Amino acid sequence: MAHCDEALRLIYIAIKQYQDDNQGKNPESLQHLVDLELITPWELVCPVSPYAVGDSSFGYRGADLDSRAPKELILAFDKRAVHNQRRNVLTADGQIQNPPEGVFDQMIKKDNEIRQKKELAIIEFNRYRVDE
Repeated sequence: MAHCDEALRLIYIAIKQYQDDNQGKNPESLQHLVDLELITPWELVCPVSPYAVGDSSFGYRGADLDSRAPKELILAFDKRAVHNQRRNVLTADGQIQNPPEGVFDQMIKKDNEIRQKKELAIIEFNRYRVDE
């Protein structure tokens, strides 16, 4: 199993490979990347998360995005704040951050504001709370 930041890097590489083969479009899910063997199920599980292989530790917000997405939009993130109340977050430009929960909340809020302006799907803010 990969550490979260390493796993997110591998997810980003797999998304870029998928984009190269699909006119810049993002995959519909992380599972789709596994199905295409661009990433393994093991790489989608954080060792300290409550998730097992076959049930990703990461949420995915990239299905309606493509290679032209604004760089600050969130592609993937830890479903739970299992790293001392922090979450690892992958943005559309490949950056990986590890913000505390309050900053993550603001990132999700800003992400949805940008999505609204770009007429993309708004993803429910409270969907990714620690107590889910």
